[in-house]
Amino acid sequence: MQTILHDLAKRIRPAICRVDPPAGRDLTKLVHEALKATRTVIEKRFGGPIVCRYSGCSEDGNSRFTKDRHTYKVIEYLWDFSFSRFAITQAIEDAHATPITEGEFQLVFVAECEMWRPTEVCRDLLKLLEARTEIRCLVYKQYVRDKTREEFKKRMIRVLHNHAHFKRSPGLWLFVELTRRQRKLDCDFYTLNKELSGFVPIDTNAT
Repeated sequence: MQTILHDLAKRIRPAICRVDPPAGRDLTKLVHEALKATRTVIEKRFGGPIVCRYSGCSEDGNSRFTKDRHTYKVIEYLWDFSFSRFAITQAIEDAHATPITEGEFQLVFVAECEMWRPTEVCRDLLKLLEARTEIRCLVYKQYVRDKTREEFKKRMIRVLHNHAHFKRSPGLWLFVELTRRQRKLDCDFYTLNKELSGFVPIDTNAT
């Protein structure tokens, strides 16, 4: 088990598991904020500067990366959520951005969040394979019935193996399953087994 996946799950869980969870777009915002809580784990693994990005927020760290008080609005950069080393404005040499003098722009963590139909979840799963990144994360609402859950997991494994890039370089994967238990939002974490043929749970209670 990759230690970083365990550390990421431990940061995400308390931010998601709450009483009276929001609905619709507010739920997606909650997920994004939970993912953002993993910044220190990402910085420890990959070094900085780490910039967070998702739709509906402004690219953080502007004071570190800009020459003046110019504010940048962030749109989705191909994926719902991401952490990168350095800012996009720096990588594209925006006139207001501080130049990169040491290091290179790099995506290190990319996530997709899908709360609707299984087909849309699988579409986002396939989309994640197009990211040149170190860690890929998929957040989705899972079925309550055990049999249906297992059938869906098998489908996701098949989707991964349908993509040529996965076979060459599978990378690190974090799967976050959201479920509603009474009035509480709960989540379970998984990654891929060594054979890349199934899921193994990540125990957030383990040290």
